[in-house]
Amino acid sequence: MNTKNTTTGHFTFAAAAVAVSLCATLRADDPEERFFYESEPLLLAAAPADGFHGRVAGFFHMTGANAAGDEGDRTVRMTAWRNERANAQVVLWTKEPLEQVRVKVSALAGDAGDIPASAVSARFVRFTAATYAKRGAEPVSSRVGDILDDAKSLPMPSNSFRAVWIAVKTPSLAAAGLYKGTVTAVASGGAKVVFPVELTLLDRTLPAPKDWKFFLDIWQHPWAVARYHGVEPFSKMHYDLMRPLWEELAAAGQKTITTTITDLPWNHQNYDAYHSMVRHVRRPDGSFMRDYSLWDEYVAFCESCGLGPQIHCYTMATWEHVVYWEDEATGDVQKAALKPGSPEHEAFWGPFLSEFRDRVAAQGRLGRVYITLDERDREELYATATLIEKYGSGLKLGMAGNKKPSEFAGIKVDNYCQDIQHVTQEYLDEIHATRPYGEYTSTFYVCCSPQRPNTFVDSPMQENRWIGLYAAAKGFDGFLRWAYANWPRDPVRDSTFGHWRPGDTFFVYPGVRTSVRWELLRDGVEECEKIRILREGGKATERLEKALSAIDYEAALKQSDAEIAAVAEEVHQAVAEASQN
Repeated sequence: MNTKNTTTGHFTFAAAAVAVSLCATLRADDPEERFFYESEPLLLAAAPADGFHGRVAGFFHMTGANAAGDEGDRTVRMTAWRNERANAQVVLWTKEPLEQVRVKVSALAGDAGDIPASAVSARFVRFTAATYAKRGAEPVSSRVGDILDDAKSLPMPSNSFRAVWIAVKTPSLAAAGLYKGTVTAVASGGAKVVFPVELTLLDRTLPAPKDWKFFLDIWQHPWAVARYHGVEPFSKMHYDLMRPLWEELAAAGQKTITTTITDLPWNHQNYDAYHSMVRHVRRPDGSFMRDYSLWDEYVAFCESCGLGPQIHCYTMATWEHVVYWEDEATGDVQKAALKPGSPEHEAFWGPFLSEFRDRVAAQGRLGRVYITLDERDREELYATATLIEKYGSGLKLGMAGNKKPSEFAGIKVDNYCQDIQHVTQEYLDEIHATRPYGEYTSTFYVCCSPQRPNTFVDSPMQENRWIGLYAAAKGFDGFLRWAYANWPRDPVRDSTFGHWRPGDTFFVYPGVRTSVRWELLRDGVEECEKIRILREGGKATERLEKALSAIDYEAALKQSDAEIAAVAEEVHQAVAEASQN
């Protein structure tokens, strides 16, 4: 039955509507929130022809210089597997001022049935400030379209543009074939632009995200969510606000829960401090009592959102070696630098490991819990591994760093993540020879560096998709990034934080707003998962493997934005072609 229902474009990915409403309520009386809706730099570089216009834009940041263009063919064409999230971008521009511009979507009609309009979303691409200042240099400022917002309508001043992000969540049981519908931008007074949509659904199905083998590890930051919304950390309201964000992360196949076992594991390099989910209390006799109730509660919450199975605990080797505890007699917080390998470090962490190991074993979580380190040297890694073996047998070890396996020979690092800048052919040969899949997890990461390829607000869009393709090209199990919602003061208006590049500390925005970066990173993860399935089924073509061979970090450093986009797009096309075999 090909019923053509038309509705305002919006599907809720994993977000609970009540939490979305709560987010909106918390910010509704903020005058600066209204400023967000009225201050974007949307003017075209040159006055357009009369009327309301639109075109298919591709995956590029829209600016006043590139928004207007050839609108001869407005058809949005997508190719996808079942159970995939397919993306596209269109851009609108106008000569005359328009009020209440809104975007409506129809069902996508196919010969064997429809993909309902509820599976299609059309969201405005909103701007945030992006300022970057190298130390000792003048800051460079811009505003970049990154936020995907569900505003029902927005105005368009004269000689202005707006980009719109279109996504289709393809049903897992839909029949393969061609589906057709429309996305329509309409303004008060009747001005409209119609985009025909053609979705080719291939006869293949992605597993549910929880079953993807791609190992996605994006660190969470609960305290940033609490601070932004002005709620008590780990109160019911805080959990309600986190849930839709954490469920969106789970919908991308997230495989880890980020927990803390001491305050400030990375010092205070965030706008909001990371605190400990384990309370350490020193008794008058010098022994320690520990309260694990918050850790238990938070892990259970994350599991209910679909995160896991691995649970990562930061950390027994803090930056600057500082650990914190509460004095039972006075209530004062005290601290000391306890270097891994020292008797003091063992005296503090040894009893913890024994208690913790027994606790997670009783919960049925032993084997899923990792003591994790970030960018520590061999000495600290060895000392931590030694303590785990002595006091916490059954707990696992993880680290992000820049060493080859041979450089920590004799230490079993169950989950190791390599800085992309230190991925050499020698490194790849070692991990493939010594870290068999299923026994170890081997991933890679980007952070505040390199400048490219990366996932900053001002990174070319296709670099985000490139990340997932790199994992497929080099044989990594997955990807790590240090921040999912580690927000600066107010990222909706300004993504800048200190000397970090804009967006380095987060992917999603308050109010359950995702970003173009997040959608294309997720798209790259899906592509990597499809490549795995094609390879395992003997369906990877010569064209696909050749396209993947061009996904290389050293090569990307020398490529232009357009060249990186072309390399990523060629892999996408090759995957689609191979999927039809």
